[in-house]
Amino acid sequence: MASAKDSTGPAWQDGLPHVLWRTQQAVHGRLQNALDGLDVTVTQLGLAVHLDELGLMSASDLSRLFHITPQSVTTALSQLERVGWVRRLPHPVHKRVILHELTEAGLAGVADGRARIAAIDSALAEILGDGGKDEVIGQLRKLLFALEGEDPAYAGMWPVVPTTS
Repeated sequence: MASAKDSTGPAWQDGLPHVLWRTQQAVHGRLQNALDGLDVTVTQLGLAVHLDELGLMSASDLSRLFHITPQSVTTALSQLERVGWVRRLPHPVHKRVILHELTEAGLAGVADGRARIAAIDSALAEILGDGGKDEVIGQLRKLLFALEGEDPAYAGMWPVVPTTS
């Protein structure tokens, strides 16, 4: 009977899946450390950044758009609400749909978080050297698009249609 050591392919720790996972863990740790004092996680900051960029969104819109489970999005939005970054609003047409909007504190937090993340981005670019960052991003996007397809343009499930009064 052959042992696991006799299998073909690189050793576990030398395989691309393992190296990608370890790298993601290391980068995530650096990002989370950079956010110390903001009272948000990397995921929570990411959702807040997208609310800043895309405007009012429902939890289900965020879940679908960013491939995060609805439960995780709901938990993240609840924490953002607790720290005062997000407020809930009823949809102007579909009253049972709850939209999420950044508060002034949320806008300030997003600006601070972006600056902190930009510092990590610069440090990683320095490690990779000239052109390395763009090359790595290109290769990772190639893998991502091959595995999941390209992200579609955002169109919320519950578009906010102005009401006439």
